[in-house]
Amino acid sequence: MHVLTEVDPELIAQLRKADHFFWIDLDRPDPGAVRQLGAALDLHPVALEDTLEMGQRPKIEPYQGHVLLVFYTARATGGLDRPGEPQEVHIYISGEFIATVHPEPCQALVDLHASLAEEPTHDEEILIYRVLDGLTDAFYPVISAVEGQIDTLEVEILTRPKREHLGRSYRLKQNVRELQRLTAAQHEQFKTAHEFILALEGLTKGSRPYLRDIGDHLIQITGEFQRQLDDLFALTQTYFNANSDRLNAVASRLTVGGTIFVTYTVVTGFFGQNFGWLVDHIDSKHAFLTFGVGSLVVPTVVLLTLFWIKRHDWF
Repeated sequence: MHVLTEVDPELIAQLRKADHFFWIDLDRPDPGAVRQLGAALDLHPVALEDTLEMGQRPKIEPYQGHVLLVFYTARATGGLDRPGEPQEVHIYISGEFIATVHPEPCQALVDLHASLAEEPTHDEEILIYRVLDGLTDAFYPVISAVEGQIDTLEVEILTRPKREHLGRSYRLKQNVRELQRLTAAQHEQFKTAHEFILALEGLTKGSRPYLRDIGDHLIQITGEFQRQLDDLFALTQTYFNANSDRLNAVASRLTVGGTIFVTYTVVTGFFGQNFGWLVDHIDSKHAFLTFGVGSLVVPTVVLLTLFWIKRHDWF
């Protein structure tokens, strides 16, 4: 199959005249190149308007002799708060060609250039499937990247929860929700897209329902993003629980210290009274150590022992 990366009207006219199926992939084309593509492939003006504007939702639009499929793929960014970024791709499909237009570099399509250039063109449905499958499978590295961020965040929260973890969790949740919303919409419209593509005049179909596999992958990807959303909601609750446990631990330590100092206050308050016996008999170093220091040390040892036993749930 011929793989083109720029609009060559003469070559396109030759390929169409020879009824040779081809793929043209335009990366960040200017408006002039898009209009030139439309003229070379006889694309509908309304479809070209969508491509010129970009920012479309996932959809399928049938026209005379071709369909416009607005399809989303994704790329892993390596960022902490936004590990995955959606990428919009406009795909024109007919029985003669497949054309892809994207406003930013799409590695998933670049990786297909060499392999599809060597593919025969007798089974055009398989070629379309390969392009859509490459775009769909690009979600899996993003899923893995998000999963890694969730696991890391969970470990950090359980170790020592900080306010910044809550912010990271919310930002990660927004990223996953955006991807889940796109893939869910894409899955909903793909059954219709599947039917429109197979109904195209002149398109040779495969011996197996290849395009149906794209729908299965979209179901799986949408389910993975939904699961990760659930994990992030649970992680937010884990943050608050961990923070509560931490506060409880601090309160427990303060309680232990306060209890000990209350005992000290009672003992020193008692010996600070001006009873005659206390004044007359506690007048030596031995008496001071026995009654004074001993009255502080013994209760402290008893209380600490009780707290230690309670801490280990021995009774």
